Amino acid sequence: MNFLLDCLKGIAIGAGAILPGISSGVFCVIFGIYEKLLDSILHFSSNIKNNFKFLFPIILGIAFGIILFGNALNYCFYQFPIQTKSIFIGLILGSIPTLIKEVNHKEKFKPSHLIFLFIALFLGISCIFLEKTLTIPTLENISFHYLVLCGFLMSIRNCRTWCQ
Repeated sequence: MNFLLDCLKGIAIGAGAILPGISSGVFCVIFGIYEKLLDSILHFSSNIKNNFKFLFPIILGIAFGIILFGNALNYCFYQFPIQTKSIFIGLILGSIPTLIKEVNHKEKFKPSHLIFLFIALFLGISCIFLEKTLTIPTLENISFHYLVLCGFLMSIRNCRTWCQ
């Protein structure tokens, strides 16, 4: 039963891996396996048997998720874009209580954290409105400002992993 459950988690993680803007890590946090998954990968050689028993069904499910849902999600995004995006926004918003519980377990919530929440919310909503006005540049007309913006956004994403 545990093998099947881990395979189903892996299928959801694999489906999340092919979605633009959705991280598989979000699904790992939702399922409560994020830290154990990282520990199993980082310390694989220290306990090969147990780590393999944990990782194999998840990796198998990820492969099936990518294969099974690749075309289906692509179809849904083109045929039902608002509904499909709403489902994944709901999944991400639904994971917030789990994230808060995990953060509160390590460190108590401070009211100053709300400032960062509202800034992130404002930036997220602004990006949604900016997405409609921006044009995707081709190789012929890439500007310096576009490259700086892309570099800045990638450094923010990478900074999250460096700071941990």
